[in-house]
Amino acid sequence: MMKTAIALALSAGLLTACIPDIMNTKPEVRGLEGAAPVQTFTDPADGTSVTLRPGGKLNLKLDSNPTTGYYWYLKDIDASQVDQLSEDYVADPAPEGITGSGGHQMFVFEALQIGKSDLKLSYERSPQDVAETLTLKIKVVE
Repeated sequence: MMKTAIALALSAGLLTACIPDIMNTKPEVRGLEGAAPVQTFTDPADGTSVTLRPGGKLNLKLDSNPTTGYYWYLKDIDASQVDQLSEDYVADPAPEGITGSGGHQMFVFEALQIGKSDLKLSYERSPQDVAETLTLKIKVVE
């Protein structure tokens, strides 16, 4: 009886180890890494990784309030790999008579060629008065 229980437990453990990832949850297994033609990130954390394919777009939406004097500025990107297509500010709706409400800046980038690059932005009044920095790890894959 004891031998049978041990054999069953051992067999179940071995079978479980042999079962493949039937959900195919890893992007590299599915082949979908970077497959979305447009990816949108809203206030991503510093160091966020973004994977795109050539021609893929990155929409980056960042909270901003230029009435305070602060504004997001693109500081660095390898323009041979990723191109900035546009940047725009959209104010949030504010009650009548209220000024100085915030909004967001929307940056749009396009992946050009395979490689890796850091996209760096800063939220600043001037280069000497930087409130926040943001670096995204961009990877362009085939």
